[in-house]
Amino acid sequence: MSNLKNHELEAKSFIHQPIPDINYQIILSQQSTKPRLEVSVKNFGAVGNGSFNDTPAIQAAIDAVAKAGGGVVFFPSGTYKIRINPSTSQAITIRPNVTIQGAGNEKTVIQLADNQGSYNAILAGEKPNSDLSNFAMYDISIDGNGSNNPVKVESDLTDDRMRYALRIFVGSKIAIARCRFKNQNNANTITVNNDSLVSDVTIKHNIFELIGGRLTDYDHSTIYSHGKNIDISDNFFSSRNGAGTNGARTAIEIHGDKHTVKNNIITGFTNGINVTGFASSSNEQIITNNSIKDAYNGIVIWSYLHKPQKSKYALNNILISDNKITLSIDGWRKLWGETPSSGISLEPSSDAPLTNLNIVNNEISFTNFIKNGNASDSLANGIRIWRSDFPNIDSQNIRISGNNIKNSLAAGIYISTPMNRGEISQNIIVNPGRSNGDFHNDYRAAVIIDGVFNGVNINNNFLADHQTNNTLKGGIISFIKCVNNCQFKGNSLYVKSGAKFPVIKSNSN
Repeated sequence: MSNLKNHELEAKSFIHQPIPDINYQIILSQQSTKPRLEVSVKNFGAVGNGSFNDTPAIQAAIDAVAKAGGGVVFFPSGTYKIRINPSTSQAITIRPNVTIQGAGNEKTVIQLADNQGSYNAILAGEKPNSDLSNFAMYDISIDGNGSNNPVKVESDLTDDRMRYALRIFVGSKIAIARCRFKNQNNANTITVNNDSLVSDVTIKHNIFELIGGRLTDYDHSTIYSHGKNIDISDNFFSSRNGAGTNGARTAIEIHGDKHTVKNNIITGFTNGINVTGFASSSNEQIITNNSIKDAYNGIVIWSYLHKPQKSKYALNNILISDNKITLSIDGWRKLWGETPSSGISLEPSSDAPLTNLNIVNNEISFTNFIKNGNASDSLANGIRIWRSDFPNIDSQNIRISGNNIKNSLAAGIYISTPMNRGEISQNIIVNPGRSNGDFHNDYRAAVIIDGVFNGVNINNNFLADHQTNNTLKGGIISFIKCVNNCQFKGNSLYVKSGAKFPVIKSNSN
């Protein structure tokens, strides 16, 4: 409970930060050039007292504004109880060119009633393929009432019963800002998901709190985006119980071109951010200045080819920079004890190459170690690029530079993949090898590299162990086969205990 209290205090301080409105006003001005209708849901019979069923009145207000060509549906302060319509499996049908506006995300609450069973969505278009272009939502709270609508078993969540809080499969120029999504037990809280039919989406300055929890674990991404030109920035995420929360798998998962994921605060999720190539193309994804706390994995790169393509890079021009990642091992062991933790890693079964991947200037630290480690901790690294199922897939232009990695359970950096051009440079790795699991001491080196390398520089890395009893068991251990122009230069090693290790140990050429 102490973790939850800290999250609530952090969320409250985050709420009161000044938030500029200019970007949202620009979006609104693009929606229509004619005067926009503004109505209050109370004029259509909504009560907002937390018990009366306001679903019909809210729907009537949205439909009236949509029929008039678009405008604003305003929700005065209050708690608006809504129910799922069994015939549609959703509560509220949203429309294109309609803005839902509350009086503030602490003042205006749309709350799902108790015992609504498995359902598709709280807010969604009339049909999955309904175009929701120019939809916006500001200054309102969506309460999924997860305590009274729990996921009892993982099979509760099916393709047509995902329990989205907000579902958009088609549309452009969409904005969700300054909203609060709380008590969410679902597959995705917000999904904007269509490779070719979703674009120009802004999800900013929102709060996602009390995510997951209860007795059942299940797959979940709080924000799931698949489209183009999507900005997910300045949001706050916290799970219900911090590290170890069931159903808090991932805060943000992105697919597609031109994503920006920036300045988000994420606390208590298994994975902070999933960066994926499972789309017709995934170019120019920027993940920067995020704070990820109490995670098991900070940022996971999923390099998979989408079904129509078989011969191209899955991810191109990816920047992962200036993120601060803190991993909490103890809290997650009950769920993921045999799966190695990592700060930034390639998903091991990835089947597609990477090109132009930059992992730079990130801070990664491991905390709260379990007393009894295990053999899988041999791959619990600060940064890990390793393929278990497709070890010979080539990647090119991989830059791992300027990262600061502390207290990793195994090596600070572990690279085991063919690499065509790249660098591992100017990284600081302190006190690696902290797990007492049963694995070879070579895995406790600061850096391990393996694979066929062509034109790769391993330069100016600072490797250190400041402990009285060192857990570091080597500097840079190399198993690479260099086919052309690989350079080791300016690397240094310091061990406080006085134990002696070579800076570079080569087990190959």
